[in-house]
Amino acid sequence: MRELGAALFGQHVTLSYSSDDHIREVLTEFAQRAVSAGHRVVIFLDTDSAALARQVTTDVTGAAPGQLSLLRYGTGQSGSFGGALFGVADMLALLQRLADDTLRAGWPAISLAGQMTWTDRPAWTPTDLFAYEHQVNRFFGDPRVTGLCLYDRRRFGKELLARIGAVHPGPLLGFTLGGWGSHLRLTGELDASNTESLPSILELVAGSDTVVLLDASDLSFVDAAGAGHIVRFAASRPHRHTVVRCGRGVRQALQLVGAGSVPSLVIRDQVPAVSAS
Repeated sequence: MRELGAALFGQHVTLSYSSDDHIREVLTEFAQRAVSAGHRVVIFLDTDSAALARQVTTDVTGAAPGQLSLLRYGTGQSGSFGGALFGVADMLALLQRLADDTLRAGWPAISLAGQMTWTDRPAWTPTDLFAYEHQVNRFFGDPRVTGLCLYDRRRFGKELLARIGAVHPGPLLGFTLGGWGSHLRLTGELDASNTESLPSILELVAGSDTVVLLDASDLSFVDAAGAGHIVRFAASRPHRHTVVRCGRGVRQALQLVGAGSVPSLVIRDQVPAVSAS
């Protein structure tokens, strides 16, 4: 888990691996960390990963009944998911049901991990896979939901992995959708490693018929591409204001890419941090 850093919970992160031992170690530590935090944990595995499921189940300790679930693709048995016609919309719906059921049952959060080789099938083209990873960011706008997508470098090409990695905001970038639906908070850093995730994140509030507040007070860095996404988002809503709260560095980046030419974009000073007394 060194590759993911310490601040994992509440994020949508991807990691590639090239050996069976590596994925076992990552999944075990991911699940153990989430179990210890009191989360419900669901892990999606490929059809031929029965041994991996047994190893992770054995290695993770302290899980309460029903806290840790490992599902294998299309086995037709209890503890399976998917099937021949299982598509992008089906997976998104399954994730939402799991999250809803988890929170209704009283768990404070859910951590999900996927061995993404189950998508390497005729029903999931590379275009479908990229669309899924783009759309699923909406699901991870809830800070109680954590996602880890694991890609086997022996099965997925370098170009596709680069595109997939770019639409995963974590671990550098965090985002939270506010309770009233038009408040989006960004934290961390927005750079070349994750800037292509921003359009799908901004879509969370694109349909709002009121002012959108984009709180970037805790965004420590934004590159020109990320700033451009924000300016174009505001320009796409000419009859509704987009208010961006940010620090000096983010403000300068926005101005450099044309913020001043977009009347619907309003830039305000960042919200001061509350110091501990």
